[in-house]
Amino acid sequence: MKQFFLGCVVVASLLMLSGCGDELQLTAAQIKNVDKMSVASDQTTLDVYCPTGICTFDLSSNVETNVVVTMHYNDDKTFSKIEGVSVTGRMGSTVKVLGENSFSMDLAADNDVSKIQVVDFYR
Repeated sequence: MKQFFLGCVVVASLLMLSGCGDELQLTAAQIKNVDKMSVASDQTTLDVYCPTGICTFDLSSNVETNVVVTMHYNDDKTFSKIEGVSVTGRMGSTVKVLGENSFSMDLAADNDVSKIQVVDFYR
């Protein structure tokens, strides 16, 4: 009886793990003052082009992940110094400014959308 129970637990665990193999799909949507956005092939980095220095966009993912966002004015100029990143969504507290022009944040699974506003200090 113990072996049967143990076997059931192992099979159930394997079935649950097989469902965790979804391929990461990062989704980004422009909302305000965003010229373009490009997601890298690894789906964990994003370049956002914001000519005004203040912009808003949405991010979501089908699996839990960490994403690094680099902010640009245009193809030739990145943000000088991020003044602030405001996130509406349950993962807002995970934002970390990494440098003058980039930040990272966690995204929840199930395409839970985070609305993000970024402001450059020297806009």
